[in-house]
Amino acid sequence: MSRQQPVIIIGMHRSGTSMLTRLLGTTGVLVGSRLTRNAESLFMNSLNYWIFQQSSATWDRPSGVDDLLAHENIRPHVTGYLNGVTHGPATIRYLGLSRWLKYGSLHGIAKPWAWKDPRNTFTLPLWLEVFPRARILHIKRHGVDVAQSLRLRHKRASENAIARYRRRQSLYDNNPMAPKRGGFGHAPAMASLHAGLELWRTYTERASRHVEDLGEQALELRFEDLLGAPERLLPGVLEFCGLNLDNLALRSAIDSIQPARKYAFEHDSELSGFARSNAETLAALGYRDRNDERS
Repeated sequence: MSRQQPVIIIGMHRSGTSMLTRLLGTTGVLVGSRLTRNAESLFMNSLNYWIFQQSSATWDRPSGVDDLLAHENIRPHVTGYLNGVTHGPATIRYLGLSRWLKYGSLHGIAKPWAWKDPRNTFTLPLWLEVFPRARILHIKRHGVDVAQSLRLRHKRASENAIARYRRRQSLYDNNPMAPKRGGFGHAPAMASLHAGLELWRTYTERASRHVEDLGEQALELRFEDLLGAPERLLPGVLEFCGLNLDNLALRSAIDSIQPARKYAFEHDSELSGFARSNAETLAALGYRDRNDERS
């Protein structure tokens, strides 16, 4: 059996990484045996979370990872640990029992495999030391749609947390194991479109830089292009991942795509105005004014 290096999916949160990972999973790419609701491998997710912890970084404040990457004494040990763990028995949590018995570790996998985590965007240099021939797949989405999605997620999470607290306030207040595990303000900065757009810029600049530096080892695509022309783009993405699908399987994958999700901000006057006022930031990362794109 020929061992295969992974496809590492990078990109900003709420940019289509989950959709892309589910597409890969339905077409035959191994994406993990235990996944979160966002199609992230629980095992690989936990390793990235561990890296962020060592860096005093969070998903919405990822810059601390750069301090870890620059630390000459610590970085080799972090990479050494990741290499050891991905060779070890803990990989049963990614592979599942039957595949673990077959492959032994992540380094023995003999079919196309991948994992998705937006934090890969910042931890990628470490993963490339563990999997030097990995292929990198970056999907990006219009920054205003990302900022709005972050704002809505924050609003829902905060409202739900506050409602739960109000229903059970006495239990929470009198719990001898206080404080409670969850808070009330999930990523509070994301209540602002401006903060969401700035975070989008941070992730997208970093991911695009990786793509540029890695050349043919990396592939970048736009969420909107994939939704608008899946027949043209999806075969190339799957080939990049090491798959060649028959027409029936490809058709099934294409039919699962929802094209109405592209450029959702255009249907909202507030968001359209926000896009116009931030046209320079958007254009710098590949999203010119839509009227210019149509002309």
